[in-house]
Amino acid sequence: MKEPIKVVVLVDDERVKKWVAEIIDFVSNSASFSVVGIVVNDAVRSSSSSFLYRVLSYLDRKFTKVKTNPFATVQLSFDRTVIFHTQPVQKQFSDWLDEDCLHYLRQKSPDLILRFGFRILRGPILGIPRYGIWSLHHGDNKVNRGGPPGFWEVVRQEAISGVTLQQITEDLDGGTVLGKAFIKTDLLSFYRNQVHLFETGVRLFQEKLFQLAKGELIAEKSAFDFYSNPLFKPPTNREAFFISIHHFLRILKRVHFTLFYSQQWYISHSKTTNSEESLFRFQHLIPPKGVSWADPFPIYFDAKLWLFAEEIRDKGLGTIVCFPYLEDEKCFGKPQTVIKDAFHMSYPFVFNYEDCWYMIPETGETGNVIIYKSTSFPYVWELHDVLISGKKMYDVTPFEFEGSWYCFASERAKEGCSPNDLLQLYVLGDGPLGSWQQHPCSPLKIDVRGGRSAGKIFQKNGKTFRPAQLGAPKYGYAVQLYEILKLDSHAYEEVLVETILPHWSPDNLATHTYNQANGWQFVDSQRLVRKI
Repeated sequence: MKEPIKVVVLVDDERVKKWVAEIIDFVSNSASFSVVGIVVNDAVRSSSSSFLYRVLSYLDRKFTKVKTNPFATVQLSFDRTVIFHTQPVQKQFSDWLDEDCLHYLRQKSPDLILRFGFRILRGPILGIPRYGIWSLHHGDNKVNRGGPPGFWEVVRQEAISGVTLQQITEDLDGGTVLGKAFIKTDLLSFYRNQVHLFETGVRLFQEKLFQLAKGELIAEKSAFDFYSNPLFKPPTNREAFFISIHHFLRILKRVHFTLFYSQQWYISHSKTTNSEESLFRFQHLIPPKGVSWADPFPIYFDAKLWLFAEEIRDKGLGTIVCFPYLEDEKCFGKPQTVIKDAFHMSYPFVFNYEDCWYMIPETGETGNVIIYKSTSFPYVWELHDVLISGKKMYDVTPFEFEGSWYCFASERAKEGCSPNDLLQLYVLGDGPLGSWQQHPCSPLKIDVRGGRSAGKIFQKNGKTFRPAQLGAPKYGYAVQLYEILKLDSHAYEEVLVETILPHWSPDNLATHTYNQANGWQFVDSQRLVRKI
């Protein structure tokens, strides 16, 4: 049996933040790892944050609702014999461990050190573990170095916030990159953005530890490591004052739009064999006020075109409807509800398998992947099976590729994470109704840019394409088309080749689905509609 990887953890206190405890628990509960030591930093720490920044942060936390709190304090529960207290030699920004601590570490002979405390580490400690010292930087290290985490992205209204896992060096936030994850910046709350960022960081850390244990961890390689932005620091009182004013005005603007406008999804379509046709020429299916139609899935069957879609009325739960195409009138008829339940449904993935029609709607919040079967196509459907239970999977997209079946699905791995960035790939045994096995390359990414499906896999000119959502600066903002370069039971490669932005109409806010069938193309779009 393979020897477990020996791990030492560096912390600033025996009471740690919940997000730190989750990573330590992941290591402690894995047979692939063994925690052989905990080094606690006893140095006195002082805050350099300005008064107005602390007030701004407090008010933001006070009035912001979150589902989880990764910053709650948790007591570490380890045997006292593995805990070692030390007071490092402190210089301006860095910490040097004394000889007693270095001797302790050499005795433990760790393969890996996880850093959740101390400042910039310098000196002999960097050469002790063979897998290095791992540390999370809650920012994209190519964009944001310094801190506070998740703060300046909101101030600068950046669409994307990143988190970077590094094998650290003496360069601040400039170590070897082991992996990155990207989320949509919450442009209205520093605290909510930080919560999402830290929860995503936990998932990234766990995934890279899992890869290390399997011997499959590959560090990211870059020809250059230039960083051209400033080193970010907590804002001064003057900066915090003006940041507060601008932030308050943004909130007022959002309140104004919420009071006087609603966001409505509608569907656009065109009959053409040219995938590059200008979208401003598409015809539109505009729903009545208070109704949204989204996630168009066209089916051409028995010489007729049917369009399945999600319908939401007055902010209620999503249901699945079907539009018939009236050939004589050259337009779509009135939609008819085909599936409705006590939970939200969307993304009606309809497909034919062995001469039967099936649908896998998005039912992620139930924690189940549910499949329906049509007993009288297209209007009558019945529950057929629960394919996966106990996982919140979104926009499930099965497809056949070179004789084998696979499936993309986005997963909300934990409550504080988004369902829009963790992209899983599964190998489907015995076709789309069979067993699911996670692909060796899964998860493919933790990235709001392409981490959630946006339609069926399709082919053009002998190439295979995966539509995916670009989920920033807002949910469902745009559609990205990825060409699948390689896919088998062991490997997956893709490349981004096109982005469909929502700019063809000045009223558009977003577009997040692209599908085609028999020469027809469909997209959906979101627009602002006045309430009065």
